[in-house]
Amino acid sequence: MSRASRIAVAAAALVALVVPALALGQAKTKPQAAQAKAKAAATQLQGKAPTLTESQSAGFPDRNFLLTLPNTKALTTSQVEVTENGNPVVGLGVTPPGGGESGAVLLIDASNSMKGAPIQSAMAAARAFLAERKPDLPVAIVVFGPDDTVLTDFAADARQLKDAVSQTPPTSEGTHIYDALGRVSELVKKQELQRATVVLLSDGTDVGSDATRAEALQAAGEQNMRIISVGLRSPQYDPETLKALANRTGGTYVETATPAELKPIFQEIGQRLSREYELAYRSLLPPQRKAVVVVKVAGYAPTSAKYTTPALGIAPGGTFQQSWIDEIITSPWLMLFVVVAVVALVAFAILTAIDVRNRSLRRRMSAYVTVPTEEESRLRRAEVAAMLADRAQRTVGGQQWWQRFESDVEIAGFKLSPLAIAGWTIVGGIAASFVAAVYFQSLWGLLVGLAAPLVTRYIVSRRLAKTRKAFAEDLPDNLDVLAGAMRTGHSTMGALSVMVDSTSEPSKSEFRRVVQDEQLGVPLDDALMVMARRMASYDAEQIALVMRLQREAGGNTAEVLDRVAEVIRGRMELRRMVDVLTAQARISRWILTGLPIFVLLALGMSGGDYLDPMTSTLIGKIALAVGALMVIIGSLWIKRISRLDV
Repeated sequence: MSRASRIAVAAAALVALVVPALALGQAKTKPQAAQAKAKAAATQLQGKAPTLTESQSAGFPDRNFLLTLPNTKALTTSQVEVTENGNPVVGLGVTPPGGGESGAVLLIDASNSMKGAPIQSAMAAARAFLAERKPDLPVAIVVFGPDDTVLTDFAADARQLKDAVSQTPPTSEGTHIYDALGRVSELVKKQELQRATVVLLSDGTDVGSDATRAEALQAAGEQNMRIISVGLRSPQYDPETLKALANRTGGTYVETATPAELKPIFQEIGQRLSREYELAYRSLLPPQRKAVVVVKVAGYAPTSAKYTTPALGIAPGGTFQQSWIDEIITSPWLMLFVVVAVVALVAFAILTAIDVRNRSLRRRMSAYVTVPTEEESRLRRAEVAAMLADRAQRTVGGQQWWQRFESDVEIAGFKLSPLAIAGWTIVGGIAASFVAAVYFQSLWGLLVGLAAPLVTRYIVSRRLAKTRKAFAEDLPDNLDVLAGAMRTGHSTMGALSVMVDSTSEPSKSEFRRVVQDEQLGVPLDDALMVMARRMASYDAEQIALVMRLQREAGGNTAEVLDRVAEVIRGRMELRRMVDVLTAQARISRWILTGLPIFVLLALGMSGGDYLDPMTSTLIGKIALAVGALMVIIGSLWIKRISRLDV
């Protein structure tokens, strides 16, 4: 064998030995490289921490947090450790995506501004989202414009969801975002989901919705919906709407400039939802305490979140909510009212005890017999002279108003004394104040008692007017009887006695007073003038003038009285005609006065909040007071122009 041949054989043998060794070494190195790569990836994930955000699905002390892992991983309660201010939490629960009756909604804008590439990219993004979702997560797909179209209700079947986004929906004019959110809330409620994540895509702002933003947010809050807003820039794009919806519901906001970027955004959202778990536990922290929640998941770095426990809803100064009764009892205004009421009742009792006039023997017997004495005659003449001179006689407190009240009570024929009526007015006012305070559940009801004197005065005035009207109606007939008795030969006083015996009340009492005053030495014309003042009768004053003329100059008194009776009847006919002509104005007064009051009471009793702008704001209270003042002024004005003195 030649030297060249030997070298070739040696080389071939060397190659045969080296190549298998190299192949064996390479085969042995590949698994080691894969293991090293996996170990490096695991080390990198261990360096990443999950994200922890607070959820609004439960209130304190129940706490809910959303835990988003860096990668898709099956997670159980045993792999999670949660502490609150360093202490382990109680009743920890971990709910995976799609569990706990949760779901997702793709809400896609299909208005004309999305026509073409934007709507096509949106549907491609929806398909990318569905590819990343967890199989047991139910998804609903809704497109909106002026109307809402549900491509599919909540479903977890992959084929059904794929068919729903396989075609591009038509576009139309209008962007009813708030109406669409209302429709989505109905779907969530119908599905009875505890929480839902809405991925909202739009390239504009809301245009034409019947619902308002507040109504849409309220509906989302009631169904525990979190909105993730994705904004696609366009000439009419306004990010304020999408940002507000995301911020108010605990979601996030993403913005892109081109339709091509929608697919990775939706893909990332789908991945995030598939890695999202809900942590639920019950907090044991006291009120108004800062809390640090730390979550440790096996294989990841710890993550944390902070919040402050809410304050207890307890009224200041106590451990219970005070009722309106407690507020009234502890109010200083009630104490002031009680003091004033007690002082008024004590004063009434003292004045009643010292009212010797009503207890004297002479005053009590004067109702049955007449005892004309020299002293009584002198006092009566002086009293009549004072009355005619318009000098006020001083009584309780020296006030003219009290003297007039005493006179009105006597003329009206009340059986109670003026002091007793005033006392019962105080008692009635106190009782009415308490009843009003209880009924309205407010201390303002105590002011109702201030109307008691006005009510008493109104009752006395009405009865006084009725008495005087009856006297005026009987006066012409009484004059005929008086004139007839004088023609038969009776003297003036004898004719008056005949007339008193034949007439009725209140004329009988008033003319009897005239006869008694004449017996006490009071001139007949002065006694008649006092009667005319008591009855506020201009016609009775004419009788007094006739009697004075007869006393000073004599003459045929009976004939003069006939003429006076005719004049009085003529005046009465004219007065009745005026009453008929002014009846419409009087009834208009009561209708115009009562109509605002009736409307106010009707609105208050309807149970709505129609009166809140007038009762809860300063401007409303001022307007209410001005309106009440104008109603009062208008009523008095109509009363003034409809009253004619004849």
